[in-house]
Amino acid sequence: MKTLNTQKYLNTPNVIIISLVVALIAGCSKGTTSYSLLTDADDYKQQAVLIPKKIDILWVIDNSGSMETSQTELASNFQAFINSFQDKKYDFRMAVITTDAYKKQFNVNSTKAKIRDGACVGPTVGTCVEQHSGVFVIDKNTPNLTSVFTTNITQGILGDGDERALESFRQGLLETDNSAFRREEAFLAVIIVSDEEDFSGPNSGFEDPNTYPVQDYVDFLKDFTKFDTYGQNFSVSAIYTDSASCKATLDADGFSRRISTRLPDLVEKSGGAKASLCENFGTSLEMISDVIIQTASVFKLSREPDVSTISVKVDGNIIPKDPANGWTYNAANWTIQFHGTSKPAADANIQIDFYPKSIKL
Repeated sequence: MKTLNTQKYLNTPNVIIISLVVALIAGCSKGTTSYSLLTDADDYKQQAVLIPKKIDILWVIDNSGSMETSQTELASNFQAFINSFQDKKYDFRMAVITTDAYKKQFNVNSTKAKIRDGACVGPTVGTCVEQHSGVFVIDKNTPNLTSVFTTNITQGILGDGDERALESFRQGLLETDNSAFRREEAFLAVIIVSDEEDFSGPNSGFEDPNTYPVQDYVDFLKDFTKFDTYGQNFSVSAIYTDSASCKATLDADGFSRRISTRLPDLVEKSGGAKASLCENFGTSLEMISDVIIQTASVFKLSREPDVSTISVKVDGNIIPKDPANGWTYNAANWTIQFHGTSKPAADANIQIDFYPKSIKL
């Protein structure tokens, strides 16, 4: 039997090597084949990742009459949200629409679904003060980013009281005038901030209880983000009225809110983050940003690995298998996900070595 010296290949990283040794036995009608599987190594730099670290963030802001305090809290605590994206040098985009965007569903000429760069902020309809930043899509290179976001997120309180956050993000994403926002391969993070229930449905009547199933929006997002190509590449998070005690606290200003069941349902179905309008906004925004980055920090292997042989390094440092501050493996889609303090920066050199589970012919 002839053998192949594979020692020199053992020292060759970042390539998949399979050594095939064929033994032919003279005089026999059958042959025997043996395999030597050497390490597979996929070297993922940010630019080469199959599920990229680009992140598109769409804010859906309730602009009804009761939302002034919540919008102010959101704007004031924005830095807690954006810190991680800036520190880890993520390539992000952010845009803002309102819970009025659903009106595009009933009026093809409606401008409600367009990305906002500010709003009419009062005091009353017809006499409002226009407030605009001039920047419709915010990214990592936007000058005075926090100031621009503060303007864009302050959507005022002159919007419709018939809040339809779910249909609004669907109409906003489908609106052709918003094409500058969305990048096909980017992770899509939708963040809803509303103190009302969602009434997205087929009819235009005020707060019509005949609503679309929440699963319809999961299916829409899977299709919109090309699930078959990129895998799970979206999440929906929400800051909302989550309990009777929170509702009572908010209603002290004279407005009446509703506890939402549809928003948290969509959050759970999409792997996002839930937060209460009555909790500290800074803490909530930091938590939401962490969940988005963690969910987006997914690396797909080219082959099914023998899990026990997986070795993960970030910038040359060994990362442990740890669901708190390391990595985990998802056997359903051959992906590695990073958690906690191990979430890599966007420009990190990530090397994943493993023995494949099966032979690649």
